[in-house]
Amino acid sequence: MRIVVSEPHCPKSVQGFSYDPEPNRSFDRLVCETESFAKKLHALKTGRSDRGFVVRVSEDDMDSDEDVDQSAQEEEEDFSQICTCDDLYLSDDEFDHELEYMMDKIDLSENDYQAKTKEDIKNQVSVLEKEIMNEIETSRSALARVEKYRENRREVERRLDLQYKRKVAEAFDTHMTAVQREHKIKSYIEERKIKRKEAQELAKKRERANQEEKIRQEKGEKEVIERVSVVALTLEKHRLKKLEELEAMNKELKSRLNEDFRSFEKRIGRAIRQITGVKDTVNAKISEIVKVFKDPRCPLSISIAAFAKRMVSCKQNPFACSYIIVYVTSKFPQAMDILLAEFHKACIYTVPNHDVNSQSMWDSEAYERLDSTMRLYGALVQTDIRGGNATNLHGIEHGWAWLARFFNNISAINIATATALNAFLQTAGFGLHQRYKSQFVKVMNVEPEGRTMKTSLLSTEYTAVLDLQNNNQHYQRNDYIDCY
Repeated sequence: MRIVVSEPHCPKSVQGFSYDPEPNRSFDRLVCETESFAKKLHALKTGRSDRGFVVRVSEDDMDSDEDVDQSAQEEEEDFSQICTCDDLYLSDDEFDHELEYMMDKIDLSENDYQAKTKEDIKNQVSVLEKEIMNEIETSRSALARVEKYRENRREVERRLDLQYKRKVAEAFDTHMTAVQREHKIKSYIEERKIKRKEAQELAKKRERANQEEKIRQEKGEKEVIERVSVVALTLEKHRLKKLEELEAMNKELKSRLNEDFRSFEKRIGRAIRQITGVKDTVNAKISEIVKVFKDPRCPLSISIAAFAKRMVSCKQNPFACSYIIVYVTSKFPQAMDILLAEFHKACIYTVPNHDVNSQSMWDSEAYERLDSTMRLYGALVQTDIRGGNATNLHGIEHGWAWLARFFNNISAINIATATALNAFLQTAGFGLHQRYKSQFVKVMNVEPEGRTMKTSLLSTEYTAVLDLQNNNQHYQRNDYIDCY
């Protein structure tokens, strides 16, 4: 806020004396001093004397101008200056009139001065308000421009930041892709190295295993022959015991359930009698037998017993029957021991075992039964179903063990032993030769005679006859296997 300076339109000093020692005083102070001056004049009027009036000027009201003379400075040190006016004399009427005139003049001048001062103040205030409003508008406009500029800068920075982030993400993706590609290449190389090492180690292991197998087979032939007889007898007893337990359990089931399961047994027997060497027929009979096995109305033990008994007595195509046996026993492994027990009951040479005292009681029908049973047993041990649909639980290794036991345990050569060996080799000879090759040939070129082993022309002649028969059987077998 500006300070308003009021200056009268008259000289500031008269004969060296200043009537307004404080020119910058306010309007209120001026009014107060005027009223004080009027009171002093009124007191002077009522109590006037012949002596002159005294004008006192304080040192605070003195002007500090350089043209103030030395006498005024000395009077300021004395704090006041007395001025007598003995030569001036006014009458009472003149004094009153002059005083009233001066008071009116002072009032008019004061009113004009006050109005002018107020007008000036108003003008200056309005000008100031306009300037302030202009400054406010200018500030607001400047602030708006600054805010707009700030928003624009933020948008630009946001876009730049987004663009930078996108570039960083693209660079990161490119780097990760390169790293993954390099990692895959390294992993592939390492994997190839590992596979190569594993293949080499596996080849070495196989080579060592083959060598060990050859050495073991060559060195262990005699040991196997010596031990297999005891093992065979133990297995025979174990299997026969299982068969007896199964028959006892089936008898107890039939009596307890009081039901007749002959219809299921007849279905199994009919399916076995209808077996032929045709692929579709064999598959149909397998499905029919498996369906009976899975029928909840008939206990599985009864179905297994009926299947084993009727299959061993079957005189149909041995290779087709062996295929069905392998498939069914792979689905129901517990049926294999029961089937082998029925083989042992039907023919003691399937163990192999030999009873010299019973040879006199054999007739042509017994030899026929011996031949068919051994053919079926030989077909069973060499059957191998292609495609992995079934696994032979009594495979070619059991046929090789049977052949070793046969030559080791049979001390006499007669019609029964020749018939059993001939029937077995006609169906299993090809598989044994394919698997054991030269070892099979060596075994066929020796025959036991008493307690010694010798090379015999009889073995050679017998082998030649068997070769002719095996060739015919080989063609039949290949035709049958190719159907599957």
